[in-house]
Amino acid sequence: MISPAAGRLDDLPLVLPARPLVSIVIPCLNEERYITGLLDSLAAQDYGADGIEVLVADGGSTDRTRELVAAYAGPFARLELVDNPRRITVCGLNAGMDASRGDCWIIIGAHSHVRPDFVRESVQALARTGAACVGGPIETIGEGTVGRAIAAAMSSPFGVGNAKFRYAAEEGEVDTVPFGCYHRRVWEVVGRFDETVDGADEDSYNARLIEAGGRIVLVPSIRSSYFPRRTLGALARQYHEYGAAKGVLLSRGRPLQPRHFAPAAMVAGGPALVVLGLGARWPRRLLKALAVLYVAGGMAASRRAARKSGANPFLTFAAMATMHASYGLGFIQGAWRERRRLAASR
Repeated sequence: MISPAAGRLDDLPLVLPARPLVSIVIPCLNEERYITGLLDSLAAQDYGADGIEVLVADGGSTDRTRELVAAYAGPFARLELVDNPRRITVCGLNAGMDASRGDCWIIIGAHSHVRPDFVRESVQALARTGAACVGGPIETIGEGTVGRAIAAAMSSPFGVGNAKFRYAAEEGEVDTVPFGCYHRRVWEVVGRFDETVDGADEDSYNARLIEAGGRIVLVPSIRSSYFPRRTLGALARQYHEYGAAKGVLLSRGRPLQPRHFAPAAMVAGGPALVVLGLGARWPRRLLKALAVLYVAGGMAASRRAARKSGANPFLTFAAMATMHASYGLGFIQGAWRERRRLAASR
């Protein structure tokens, strides 16, 4: 059970020193392909790398990740390799934060790259808005034919719903952001990441932040890039994990956004209409109409998204369908298993 400190985030103004120390926590496992590039982008920050400490929380990589981090000669105030023996993301986040000393902190995925002004823009926005957390839109960059299609799918409202950080260009309050910059007091009030639910890391934590009176602001000038999975199979596993985590949170009574329910409704609704259609005509007609609408809407959205990046529109639609089906199935399975676990523990 999470045991946050007393108080709320709206009790007092969230102020920062003139030049705060920024802690950057990077959870990773076998990321030799990306980790050096990410560290290079952090070392090149115009904020000044001497104002940044980097905590790489490694889950026991068996490739060259640990070697590359240990040998990295960056100009940071501190670069430390932190062990994450449980090998799951939330545990890595907690391990990294336990070792941190910063006045504010940022989580960055190892599959990422940030612009030279990322840290400065984040800190300035945090100070200007008085928010508990700020973050910006994320550009998804695909590698290879399938990777480009996955990136296009993840950048489309049809693919990701109202997750505004994927495509929004206006500043405003949101329910979550990627690679958010948090005031230190968030850690003191909200507490640790929930290690019993992997796959809902920032979304779940940010929901608790808002419940504690904090605000999350999307600021378009804060820019970062993310390299998605490179195959549909890997994408399916990733989104199944995301969905399962949200299903667990639902069974625990945690509030969710409407976009979290849509894929599960699709996955459960289709078979339900098939069964109902065995005894009546209207379910078959409804299922056919919904299928036509989904394919027509999905292909139109896929063409628009693919046109921007030169991706294949049919592969982009396949990526969208993979995301929806995997997430929906994971959501249902996660909710069901958690309900059974809770019932058995009573």
